[in-house]
Amino acid sequence: MSAPTIVVVGSNHEYAPVDVREQLAFSGDSLTDGLRRLRETVDEGLILSTCNRTEIYAVGDGADPDRIKREIFGFLSGYHRVPTRVLEHASYVWTGESAVEHLFRVASGLDSMVLGEPQILSQIRDSLAMAREAQAVGPILQRLATDALRTGKRARTETDISRNRVSIAHAALDLAQAELGSLRGKSGLVLGAGKMASLAGKLLRANGIGTLTFVNRSQERAEALARETGGVALPLTELDHAIADADVVVGAVLVEDPLVTVDHVPTRSTPLFIVDLGVPRTVDPECGLLPFVTVRDVDALEPVARETRRRFQGEVDKVEVLVGGAVDEFGVWVRSRTGARAMSAVRAHANGIQHAEAERALRRLSHLSERDRNVVRAMATGIVNKMVHDPMLALRAADSDTEIDRILDILGVNRRRG
Repeated sequence: MSAPTIVVVGSNHEYAPVDVREQLAFSGDSLTDGLRRLRETVDEGLILSTCNRTEIYAVGDGADPDRIKREIFGFLSGYHRVPTRVLEHASYVWTGESAVEHLFRVASGLDSMVLGEPQILSQIRDSLAMAREAQAVGPILQRLATDALRTGKRARTETDISRNRVSIAHAALDLAQAELGSLRGKSGLVLGAGKMASLAGKLLRANGIGTLTFVNRSQERAEALARETGGVALPLTELDHAIADADVVVGAVLVEDPLVTVDHVPTRSTPLFIVDLGVPRTVDPECGLLPFVTVRDVDALEPVARETRRRFQGEVDKVEVLVGGAVDEFGVWVRSRTGARAMSAVRAHANGIQHAEAERALRRLSHLSERDRNVVRAMATGIVNKMVHDPMLALRAADSDTEIDRILDILGVNRRRG
């Protein structure tokens, strides 16, 4: 009665540059379709895809971890048309308890480029909702993701890691100020209208930007952000003009192909600084080859991450302890679930024997009245209940899969039962 096998295969900013990560990203329709196809491969599946990571979580009931790993690599390679050898070089693989710990660390902000960044919680929540809608997750991954969200919230309320107010958007603005100096009086352009774009717009305004423009495929959403920040919204058809008037551009759009190419950037005589937070990238990196144009992608924010981790190392240690406790609690839940399934298997096995033997005896005692026949059945049930009582207690107290399997072997119960 083996416990379910949990495997995660992922690639993040520490393992692969942005040009590799963008090949593995899922968003919108590709996420929905990816979940559907992943579910055809594994018992349960969940995809977490952000600007800094793409991770596939999968469950196989008692399956070999290496087999699940191969299935995930095959799924990713086939879906994104990326050779398996490239995936293996750019990926990490965690199984069992290590996979659980990894997701809890991700949710707690320990594995983010910017330590403690809060957006990851909503990203995990959205990923779980999408996986539920696609019917890709079952009880194990739903519990795992829910516990990860709870652990992430505790990390931010029970430690001071949330004192680090830096996010990817904050780091992008720091980068822009380092390049351009003060943003006061300059013109800012935000591409997108999601959470990251909203935060970028607010930070630009807070840092004294002069004019602030939003361009998005949905004009309505761009106008809503413009009202919030005292900016203006332009349609996508005005993208060239918006870039021509900008000093700093923040790209935060989910796209499959770059929204901004060299054809969108007019010849300039003043500096233009572009920070591209998109994965896949919002801006074609060749734009950075144009005169007076500088393009930085999300990987350029790595120095901010290193400095933040150094300053908050004490809080990191506290979160590590919290994560360790949460991993142990999840393990207890998994073992209790495995134990419950084992007890159900023992009960079904015992009931089958009890019924078969009682009916065999009653066929030889055909002269008995129905009342007496029921007495025989009740006696058989009582004997079986007493015989399985101690094994049931032992299964409930078992603290490992090995112990559960040992008890089932003694009882002669099929391990795959239940």
